[in-house]
Amino acid sequence: MMQSRPPPLAYGLVLFLGAAMAPFLLHLDKTISIYSDFAFRRSLSNGSLYSLKDADQFSNLQATRDIDPSIEKRAQMNDAEDRCSRLFLYLPDLFADHGHGSQINTYIMGVTTSTYLNRAMVLVEPPLEKIRAGGSQFGCPIDAFHETMTKTSLRRDANWQVHEDFPSGFSRLVQHPAWLSHGCEVPCADTHGYSDWVKLSKGGGEEITCTNSDGTESNVVVLAGSSLRSYYRENEALMTRDHPSPQATQWALNLGATPLEAELFSNMKDSRQIWDYVLGLMNKAGFLKFQPWIARDVELFLKSFNLPLKREYDAIHIRRGDKLAKEARSDVINYWRTQGHTDPENLPTDYVPFAHYLSQWDGPEKCPTNDEGEVQVMNHNVYIATDDPIVVREEIAALPHHINKNTVLWNDCHQLTFFFNPTDDSAFHLNGDGEHGFEEGNEVDGGDSCFGRYHRNIASIADMMILSKARMFIGEYNSNWGRLVRMMRV
Repeated sequence: MMQSRPPPLAYGLVLFLGAAMAPFLLHLDKTISIYSDFAFRRSLSNGSLYSLKDADQFSNLQATRDIDPSIEKRAQMNDAEDRCSRLFLYLPDLFADHGHGSQINTYIMGVTTSTYLNRAMVLVEPPLEKIRAGGSQFGCPIDAFHETMTKTSLRRDANWQVHEDFPSGFSRLVQHPAWLSHGCEVPCADTHGYSDWVKLSKGGGEEITCTNSDGTESNVVVLAGSSLRSYYRENEALMTRDHPSPQATQWALNLGATPLEAELFSNMKDSRQIWDYVLGLMNKAGFLKFQPWIARDVELFLKSFNLPLKREYDAIHIRRGDKLAKEARSDVINYWRTQGHTDPENLPTDYVPFAHYLSQWDGPEKCPTNDEGEVQVMNHNVYIATDDPIVVREEIAALPHHINKNTVLWNDCHQLTFFFNPTDDSAFHLNGDGEHGFEEGNEVDGGDSCFGRYHRNIASIADMMILSKARMFIGEYNSNWGRLVRMMRV
């Protein structure tokens, strides 16, 4: 799939602190174990180091110019008494053992489902005693900690603990916007706890009505993870069927559309066009906004290596690893069949070669020429996001027409300079070697500690941001990442 777009040191300190604390984070319960390093205490008080003026550019997967901030501002001023009478509760923690792509794609299903049902979407995170060590599947930024001391303890004996009110679970990654939540809290606290919502989430989207502590009632639909995905697939065709209709118009308005945009949306008939319009409205509203510490550390990370992000660049996503066994297997077989290899049990490789991705750049017959008929070479900076960097680097080394180690002349007129994530030899997936964690003996420094996980989180979000903002993106839809990046570029 190719998609074109329309018209170092500070992060090293963050990682050093994480590595230094890693041994203390392997056996977390409700709080972080004792840590008394003076550098850590000082870093928490040094706000200037981590308050970066460009952080807003790294808060979303879109450029800030593509987001209409007035949508969120209007929602924050909404004080209608009935705004919380119809609710859609989403429990993200029941899908927390999956990777970034799966979790964010499921959240997107929740956004489209809640707005279609004309319900405020509220995230329900589990209580601390029921959540993973450190409070989130996305790890622990240094901001999560606070220092506690007893009257008799010396300062060097202070304990570092996670703030009880610091966002946990999925909310540690994403700021859920007011235009989706309507400013509503989890309802019916006197009669329904987290375990009750978990049970109700398995009901296939059935409505229930419960009473709040102030006597008001809330009509609620509860879904989580796999149950949301099942509900979405069962109702996907229905969502695009009734056009034009008042419900279609309201759906668009719930997504932040102007009256004119809502009218245009309601009159659409083609389902693919409808879904792209939904995604376009969601992106315009800036629905996927990262927490400030995520934006800050992604910025620090990206500034720690030499990809020229301020100039145009292209990006390739190559997903191999655990996807090759199932999701990508048919694509691999089909590719090698076009190359004359028809026995699926005897293929040259169990993946599509890197050179095939480069075939998206036109051949010599389409190279531009000057007035003298001489071929004009076009320079391309190409970022490669992959969970197989060692093999991909070997494939690059085997390409013809090298100009230097990381640059080749491709198809006579495309000078491609390749860039990799600087940590890509140790941090591929949020959960380790894939969605099922590390393979035995494969743990990297920090292992699955809260800081090790946060490091992988930041490296992955940085990759996702680079891919989403590229001039041209080359990838495939058999990966959750590929599908997500495509959606964020609408």
